[in-house]
Amino acid sequence: MSRVLHQLKHQINTGRINKIYQISQYELLMTIRCHSQNHKLLISIHPNYARVQLTTLSYPTPQTPNALTMLLRKHLEGAYIENIEQVGLDRIYDFSIVGTNEFKDQVKLHMYIEIMGKNSNVIVTYEDNKIIDCLKRVSPAMSKKRILQPGAIYSLPPMVNKINPFTTHVEYTDNLTKTYQGFSPELSREVLYRIDHNEKWDDIIKQIKESNSLYLHKYDDKEYFHIIPLTHLQCDYVEYPLFDGFDKHFDLIDQKDRIKQQTSDLNKYIHNEYQKNMTKLNKLEQTLFDSQNSDEYRIKGDLLFANLHLIKKGQKEITVDNYYDNTKITIELDERYDGKTNAKKYYTKYQKAKNSLQHLNEQIKITKEEIQYFDTLISLMENASYYDALEMKEELEDLGYLKKKKSKQKTKKKNKFHIETYLTKDNITIYVGKNNLQNDYLTFKMASRFDTWFHVKDMPGSHIVVHSEHLDEYTIRLASRMAAYFSKGKHSSSVPVNYTLIKTLKKPHSSKPGKVILDHYQTIYIDPDDTFFNEISKIDYMERS
Repeated sequence: MSRVLHQLKHQINTGRINKIYQISQYELLMTIRCHSQNHKLLISIHPNYARVQLTTLSYPTPQTPNALTMLLRKHLEGAYIENIEQVGLDRIYDFSIVGTNEFKDQVKLHMYIEIMGKNSNVIVTYEDNKIIDCLKRVSPAMSKKRILQPGAIYSLPPMVNKINPFTTHVEYTDNLTKTYQGFSPELSREVLYRIDHNEKWDDIIKQIKESNSLYLHKYDDKEYFHIIPLTHLQCDYVEYPLFDGFDKHFDLIDQKDRIKQQTSDLNKYIHNEYQKNMTKLNKLEQTLFDSQNSDEYRIKGDLLFANLHLIKKGQKEITVDNYYDNTKITIELDERYDGKTNAKKYYTKYQKAKNSLQHLNEQIKITKEEIQYFDTLISLMENASYYDALEMKEELEDLGYLKKKKSKQKTKKKNKFHIETYLTKDNITIYVGKNNLQNDYLTFKMASRFDTWFHVKDMPGSHIVVHSEHLDEYTIRLASRMAAYFSKGKHSSSVPVNYTLIKTLKKPHSSKPGKVILDHYQTIYIDPDDTFFNEISKIDYMERS
């Protein structure tokens, strides 16, 4: 955090805060104008991914600001950052901010950013530390020691008395985390490892103090990072400029959490519709089973007519000889009616069941199609970005599942889709459809006749289109791995993937988006994994209209 502070001071100190967005429950995004450039400051208090950084990534912003965003804009937009300080080497920043109030008087504010795991927070206060608001409020009922809510006085969390490693060195200790400020267990292990391998303390500290890089290490399927190489892991690493390294590490890791928060209502609706149709199918199949065994009603009606002389009003059942199979059978009766009326009621049940067979089969077919459709949406949501999810919502609105929100301004509908695009090491372009609308558009409008189309067999997934007329075995296997990964079978093994030329595909008449009729295809079996991301490079979304 000391090196992050150094970069922040260099790039945004004295900068003016232009825009503020709360992009998720845990994240604030600020646009800061400094040295004739716009910088995006991302502040995250996520329990697992808390951080402060400048970012070059694009983040979706809410169309309507919430109450906290409006309050922050009122106090901070147009203000400039006077200074940024770190509390010792602890995980707390103090942004001193100068702005004006509604009377155009100059006021000084503080924005405290605490990066402390599940207790991370952003607190905005007046100069006297009276809290204006927090990203995460802590009421007296939640904590008696430290209250963080509007009107309370901000105080620093309890500090542990530790040594500053940049100014003081203790001769020997086997637990650097407990001894020195700012030492994580990972850094403690690294420094002790280096000392055991004859590196000097002063040289290691100098590297830490002057580093402007982030080193990413992949070890046992987990990614580690620090501002010096973690040589004790004894694995390969990649060096990035500090904030580029953060973007690289956190882009995919916390993206799913953000998308889950932003699209939770849509995701809940899709799962509810899927479950509702599964329940409906079970009931329809049970009714069909009963209808297919409707001959039992006719037989009971026949036997009651044959034994009318034995039936008296008020009886609840009767046991008679079944002359169809020479056995005894007990028939339930409605005690309110005589034998003839009971027999007619069984004939009515028989006729009703017989007539419902065709209708039930039609309903079962429709319900199975609905289940398949929402199962596809569930699978696509797993890999969907925020914009992909918005297009899914648009699709559901167009099909009448969701009600469209009325807009005061009438705008022409733009038929544009964000198509995820990758480049292989051989400079071959691969397109990935991330929802039904994208799949439909990519396959039947955007792709050329001699591009190759890939899709998992008999399960939901993305349409993968390779923009090349001649594919070698490597590219076929690469595209197949992508098709398997972006599908319901991503956690399975030996997933079958069909591939064929675009020109052989047909769209079924009056079908939902994303459906195709396949002909003249080949099938390859592939084990899905995410290692293909190391073999391709992502390029900007291709917006095609």
